Parts: sequence; structure tokens; C-alpha cells
Amino acid sequence: MLEIILQVANGEVQQEITNIFWEYFNAMTPILILIIVAVIFGLIIDRISQDRVIKLFKGNWVVLFYEDVDKNGLNEAYIGKIKVPPRAEGGFEIEYSLGAIENPVKLIGYLKRAYKETGNDKYLRKAQELYEHLKAKGKIDIEFDEIKYDPFTEPSQASKKVYKNNIKDIYAIVRFEEHMSPREKEKKRKELAKIFHPGIIYRFKRSTVNFLLLVKDKLKSAVGVMTGMLAKFAPITPDISKEVKKYGETALGKIGSYEALLETSIGKLVKVKVMDVDRVERFYNGILREYSPNYIAVYNVDFPIDEEAIFIGDKLLDNFPRERLDFHGWRLDEPPHVEIINYRNDGKKLLFDIRNIHSDHIFIEKIRVGDKEVKLEDPNFLPGEVEHVEIEGEFSDKPQIHVLYKIIKVADVIWPTSKAKVVGSGEPTENLVKEIFRTMKTKIKLDL
Repeated sequence: MLEIILQVANGEVQQEITNIFWEYFNAMTPILILIIVAVIFGLIIDRISQDRVIKLFKGNWVVLFYEDVDKNGLNEAYIGKIKVPPRAEGGFEIEYSLGAIENPVKLIGYLKRAYKETGNDKYLRKAQELYEHLKAKGKIDIEFDEIKYDPFTEPSQASKKVYKNNIKDIYAIVRFEEHMSPREKEKKRKELAKIFHPGIIYRFKRSTVNFLLLVKDKLKSAVGVMTGMLAKFAPITPDISKEVKKYGETALGKIGSYEALLETSIGKLVKVKVMDVDRVERFYNGILREYSPNYIAVYNVDFPIDEEAIFIGDKLLDNFPRERLDFHGWRLDEPPHVEIINYRNDGKKLLFDIRNIHSDHIFIEKIRVGDKEVKLEDPNFLPGEVEHVEIEGEFSDKPQIHVLYKIIKVADVIWPTSKAKVVGSGEPTENLVKEIFRTMKTKIKLDL
């Protein structure tokens, strides 16, 4: 009798275990399906993903405006060709030109040492080719045979890598129109024409991408909901549910985002509020080209560059004007923008005229002589415009005169979303204009 009771009890326990197993399995099935979908989705995105904003500049020469890394009071500016590898999640690399490699002698010495250690001719050929190029550019003034590897000198650097966690340190990635090749300008013209008057194929592709982004958002929400259910159903596995949620959101987050308010402004003039290179908030106008979670791209922006010109009396010093930035790669190498004329020093004050000799507007922020500093009443100078300046004080016969000013360059700009926000449209919509004209015509008819 006891054996029968035990058998029945064992059977009930086994049935209970089976029931619990299937209940747990049924609860896990949706989550398993979501994991599989997220894995497949993540693998596809990993294979093809590049930030859809940053890839617009891929292969172009750009200027990267960056935080003051060495804390010398000047923000960094890296000039080079931008490389955007897949799966960089918004990261990229700025590759300098050969003539702009930092400490190339160390690099040539390293290549010569590698040749001696390995006997591989490719190292020696590379060293010789690099030397000949730099010699022709005037970057090296010693003979090839005199170059020895010195482990105590500053390492060479031929590029700047920006990782996804450094995006917050970027101020802007700028493609100046004057540095674009005719081929790049034509490509840009076609881009703008396509987004301003989108055809059926472009609209279909854009709609498909936006649909996938919406699917991504729904999947992301579903992963959160289902892992929450899992945690409630099986409290013993909170770590598993957290990992599932974390992986799902990471895999799905790589695709980008859909922002309805920005989507309607693609190809339109917009107003953007930006935390600028000098850490001052400013507003810009430009054509919204693209957006992503990391960046926004705005074309045809009047982008300011801070310049400084130093005069001794009325003579501009060599190597000026100079940008107020810590450059890597090469400098912008601007020609003079202002000149000093009618210079006089009567012992009690300096008197001179300052003239805009640039082809465009300049904005003179201040003029400094020793500890004296003046600001002009109308600092916005048109080409050819002259302004009289008087600075009271006793100065040497020909003191240093510092002129700090801004010039404007037309550029396409990528700003990180942490430092830029589209605050509104810069132009009325076509429908609004038509409605206003229609209302005006109706009013005129009624008045008649």
C-alpha cells in the first residue's frame, strides 16, 4: 500500500515538474524569438552599419575641431582625409597628408631599423619614398643616411582616431567648399537636388529606412517588456534578463533613429543652435542634409574662423594672419585679410586706419596694444571698408598691434547632437506661402 502511495506521489511530482517546465518554456519562447531576431538584426547591422551622417564625408578632406587636449588654451584642429570603417558606431579617423606627418624623422628612422632587423626591402623602400617626398616639400633638411632611429624623441603621428566615446569632445567636422574638388562639388550638387526634389526611388529608400527604424524602436520596446515579464515570472534569473535587455538594446541601437520633426526638414533651410568652438552658443542657418543619434549634417553654412594678425606699426609680421587654433595636419594658410594704413604715433596716442582687404565680410572682435584694448563701434566690415582707430597711451615708436577677428567660409558642417540642436525652420513651407497668397488674393477681390 505504501509503495502505491509513493508511486502516485512521485507521479504527481513528476507531472508538476513537467508542468512547470512547459510553463517556463512557454514564457521564455517569445524572449528566445526576440533574442534570435535581435542577434540576426545585429549581425546584419554590424555587417553594413556606418553612421549615416558621418559617412557623407567619407574620403573628403575635412577639419575636425576638437577639445583642447593639451590644455594650452587653444582648441585642436585636425586636417586630413576622413576614413569611416564599418561598425565604428560614429567613430572615424582623420588621416594626415604625407607632408603633415608629425615627427617624420622618427618614422623614417623606425622604418630603417625595421629593414635592418628583418631584411625586408619594403621597409627601406617606404622610408626612401617618404624621405624623397618630404625632402621635396622642404620638411626635412638632413640627408637620408644621417637619419638614425632615436627611441627618446617624440613618436611620429600620421592620423587622429576618434572613438565613439570621444564624440562628446568634438565641436564640428567641417568640409570647406573651397577645399572640395570639382567632382565632390558636383556630387554635392546632385545630393542637394535629390533631397530637395526627391524622386520615387529616393522616397522609397527613405521610407524603407524609416520603416526599419520604427521596427527597431518597437523591437527595442518589446525586448524591455518581455525581459520585465521574465524577471517577474522567474525572479531567480534577474541577471539573465538584464543581459538580454542590454544586448537587445545594443544590437538594435546601432541602426540609428527616426525623428519626425527632423525628417520633415531634410533638404530645407533650418536654424541650428550650436555650442561653438569658443564655447559660446550661436545660431546658424543651413540646409539640413541628414541626422543620426550621434550627429546632424547641415550644408551651406557660413562657418566662422577665428584669426589673429600682428602688426609692428603698420607692417604685418611674417606667418600672420594665424588661426587661433592648435593645428595638426596643416594650417589653413590664409592670406592677409586686414591692413593698417595712415599710421601715426604722436606720443600720447596711436592713430591709424584699419581696412578690410578680404573678398568677404570680416568681424573685428578687438584690437589690443600692450595692456590697452579697444572694440569698434561697428565691427562688421564689408570688403574695402575702412575704420579709424585711436588708442590713448604712451607706446614705443612701433608697438605690436594685435587684431583679433573672424572670417567666414562657406562649409558643410557635421555637429555632434550633444552640441547642436535644430530649433526651427529657416523658411516657410510652400503650402504656407501658397495659403498666404491665396488669402491675399481673396482679400483683394473682396476689397474690390
